[in-house]
Amino acid sequence: MSKLYLIRHAQSANNAIWNGNDHGEKRSPDPELTTLGHRQAKALANHIAHPESEPRQHPYISSNQRGYSLTHLYCSLMTRSILTAQYVAKECALPLEAGENYFEKEGIYELSAQGDLIGLPGPDNEYFSNRFPDLQLPKSFNQAGWWNRPAESDTHFLQRMKNVVEEFKLMLRDRSLCIGLVAHGDFIDQFINELMGIERHDQNYNSDWVANWTFHNTSITRIDFLNGSHNVVYTNRIDHLSHELISW
Repeated sequence: MSKLYLIRHAQSANNAIWNGNDHGEKRSPDPELTTLGHRQAKALANHIAHPESEPRQHPYISSNQRGYSLTHLYCSLMTRSILTAQYVAKECALPLEAGENYFEKEGIYELSAQGDLIGLPGPDNEYFSNRFPDLQLPKSFNQAGWWNRPAESDTHFLQRMKNVVEEFKLMLRDRSLCIGLVAHGDFIDQFINELMGIERHDQNYNSDWVANWTFHNTSITRIDFLNGSHNVVYTNRIDHLSHELISW
């Protein structure tokens, strides 16, 4: 049996000012973590690295394993995801690999005076090499800035997520794998929708939350893959966070 842990990034500066509008005028195109976010990421990393922190094993597969025992760790190219994942990589002594298609819906953009979404280049190779020298970058990395295109449309987002889900389904045929992916709320929401064939209910996506599934910062969602099946074991697990560390 292989496992996938979908982990939402720690609190970003945009999360801290969120008021129900993802396109607020004070948002950053690629925000940093807050002080609270760094504390959350440390708690997450300590939890995942602990050898007794994941006792929920498959009911029909005998195992003495009591921890997460990640074999691979991935993140998006967005700063908040990398910063969160770095804590986990350090505590678990794992290499950290960035995926070009694991970014949040709409990509890197700023707002025009009229409220239109304007795509930005995003950081380039030199930026990542200087700031995150241990991060393994995609082979197709764009030297001129990893985004460098218009803001992503809903249609392109849904197609991208189809491709990402197929990528992981293929990857997780290998039963020896236990993968952690540090990504984003809308990304994880649509990953589950696509994987399980769940509709994006209009009433949910036209509301303030804009999702079928909700995820706190650094929440963990587990999906098991076995013999062509895929089972969501739990979502939004946050028992690694003390009360004062919980945020959206």
